[in-house]
Amino acid sequence: MRHSLREFCFVLLPLVPAPMTAQATGAARAALAAPDIALGKRAFDINCSRCHGIGATGNTGPSLARPILPRARDDAALRKVIENGIDGTEMPRAFWLSERDVLAIIAYVRSLGRVAPEALTGDATRGAAAYQRAGCAACHVMNGAGGAAGPELSDIGTKRSARHLRESILAPAAAFPTEGGYQQFLVIRAVTRDGRTLTGVRVNEDSYTIQLRDASGRFHSLRKAQLRSLDKDFKASMMPAFRDHLTDAEVEDIVAYLVSARSDK
Repeated sequence: MRHSLREFCFVLLPLVPAPMTAQATGAARAALAAPDIALGKRAFDINCSRCHGIGATGNTGPSLARPILPRARDDAALRKVIENGIDGTEMPRAFWLSERDVLAIIAYVRSLGRVAPEALTGDATRGAAAYQRAGCAACHVMNGAGGAAGPELSDIGTKRSARHLRESILAPAAAFPTEGGYQQFLVIRAVTRDGRTLTGVRVNEDSYTIQLRDASGRFHSLRKAQLRSLDKDFKASMMPAFRDHLTDAEVEDIVAYLVSARSDK
């Protein structure tokens, strides 16, 4: 059957969408901007809860269930953190999220500012004393004082949840911080050609060399070609487990002390 060009175009015309009017465009933008907290929770649970925990109460990442976020005090700053990540931290760039998902996550996170903070049973003042008695300052810097074998704790309450801090005290090998996809404080055991054994945490590594810091804080720079063996233990920690060395009350006091170490107070 033959059709004229005019008839063919008439058939196709209804399939071509008409340009959006200014009013329709405005309505679409308004619908996109409308905060959908339920959608935000779903998007957050799928994309963010691995680090920040279900309900954003914190895990390896900080709790977001608080009125003030030190790195995102307004929506524009929070959007920047979500889309660009935070250099030098474990927070990645969420390039895969849609515009609607980003807006919904922002709305959801902001709604959490009305959630009561984590309930702590410990006392921060007693925790400061227990922290010193347990020897934590030998390996961790707190407010400019302490050793450098472990991560600095000066604002750890901003970065980690109480649950994660408690787990780190009782079972430090259960989870490790990462940066750029690499495990931090990785335990290294190196044996030199002359039979010396060096154990410490990895500070830096490239294809030819590795640098580690031992328990005394001394640095060692080693050429891999000159080592008899080089072992990496991804499930070990230089930090001892304090499960059998602290009472439950002391653990809760130290957790309260660490949670109080914040940069957003």
